[in-house]
Amino acid sequence: MTQETTIIAMGTSIEGEIVAESNLHIDGSFEGKLISKNTISIGQSGLASGEIVAEKLIVSGKFNGTANCNIIEIMPHGRIDGNIIVNELVIEREGFFVGESRIKNERSKKPLEEIKEEKAQEKEKKS
Repeated sequence: MTQETTIIAMGTSIEGEIVAESNLHIDGSFEGKLISKNTISIGQSGLASGEIVAEKLIVSGKFNGTANCNIIEIMPHGRIDGNIIVNELVIEREGFFVGESRIKNERSKKPLEEIKEEKAQEKEKKS
């Protein structure tokens, strides 16, 4: 099975929210919220601003905003201005990142019941 890709072509400008099961590639401009279970890539001519939630983000162009991804790669001449939450961050030579980065919280991967139980146990220890 080949993975399909949705493309926002150069010269195209979109505002709003996109939820995609497929990969998403941006060569134009996008402002808003992007959600993908797969990879979002911003090409060299691409500009995105807003919020991105994806498995992987590859930036060769520019991104301004917040991103919550497992993997973020900033390619040569790619730039991110904003806040990111990520497990793995790769910045290639001549790639730029200006902002704040945080490692994804392992607790957020646990089921809600486990987190509640841990908090209750912590409370008991303090008592």
